[in-house]
Amino acid sequence: MTTTLIQNNPESLVGRIIEELRANPDAQTLLLRALLTDEFLGMPIRLKRVEADVAQLKTDVAQLKTDVTQLKTDVAQLKGDSLEVKLYRRVRPFLSQRLNLRRAEIMQGSLQDPRADFFRPVEQAFDAGIITDAQESRISATDLIMCAERKEDLTVVWVAIEVSNHIGQRDIERVRESADALSAVFQQETLAVAIGYRIHARDQQRAEQAAVHILRVEERDDL
Repeated sequence: MTTTLIQNNPESLVGRIIEELRANPDAQTLLLRALLTDEFLGMPIRLKRVEADVAQLKTDVAQLKTDVTQLKTDVAQLKGDSLEVKLYRRVRPFLSQRLNLRRAEIMQGSLQDPRADFFRPVEQAFDAGIITDAQESRISATDLIMCAERKEDLTVVWVAIEVSNHIGQRDIERVRESADALSAVFQQETLAVAIGYRIHARDQQRAEQAAVHILRVEERDDL
């Protein structure tokens, strides 16, 4: 009679099965396999694989973003280098037109070794403690350094130049530091000049405050 009641009462049957499963954990897997399809049972493994694939995809996307950022930087650098090459060929007439200078001579540049009559005074100033090691390094790292004369009074003027595709705050700071170091070495008037294709308004203001001349050129210009 009792067996008949259990068979006719699904809740009692389920309760008995649960008790049996608790008493025999190994039977749980067998019951699951009997009740569920192989496809359903394999879902946890597939979910783990999907999670792993998603994690890898996120890593790949992050790397792609990094690569794109680096590519943009490299392209900007190449454009800046291209401008520097063009400027190097035409810098004398360019400065003559823009800054009213004459007899401009390249004393140091990324495309030219520093002249002896330039680097010796710089070394002597460092040895004498007139400039610091950081200032000497800044002079060496300057894109272009020139010595010229003002047209109106023939006063000797040193010109520190930084060249960049897009003139930014760091370019302005660097060329200002270069000009100050040159002024300490030669005790003569020194101009800080940044040359490039573009500059934001806020950086233009920074340049004015730092007494840095901004010379913009058009990308299609041959200088």
